[in-house]
Amino acid sequence: MQFVNATIAVVLLVLALVVGEGGSAAMFIVGAALAAIAFKRWLSTPMVRALALLTAGAMFYFFWNFFALVPTLQPDWYWQPGEVIDAFGLLCAGFAMIPVLSEYSCRMKANAQCERGRRAFEERKSILPSLRPSHSSRSVP
Repeated sequence: MQFVNATIAVVLLVLALVVGEGGSAAMFIVGAALAAIAFKRWLSTPMVRALALLTAGAMFYFFWNFFALVPTLQPDWYWQPGEVIDAFGLLCAGFAMIPVLSEYSCRMKANAQCERGRRAFEERKSILPSLRPSHSSRSVP
């Protein structure tokens, strides 16, 4: 999940640089910051709730602006790079907020036992090395 959030943060920062409008660029930066903050493991529950609300708000902002933009598009909008970037940027940013919101909602549902289980799972050895035959069991010619 960290790879997904990192990718979302980078893509939203690139979109902020590509989009020329100040308001849209600022919201792309906010979305990138929300995705990047999801890396921090130890956030308090009230902070996670606030971040989840902000993420939901950003997601609805991106979808709202996309659906407000669609009626104003020209019939050949897909041949104009500026309109393609605006339309697909808003649509992709809206969908990109879903995994970020999922990360925050998962943290709100998690308790200490769930966190211990996650750490135990990460510390567990892979099954593949245990399937390899050991070198000491082979006879030496």
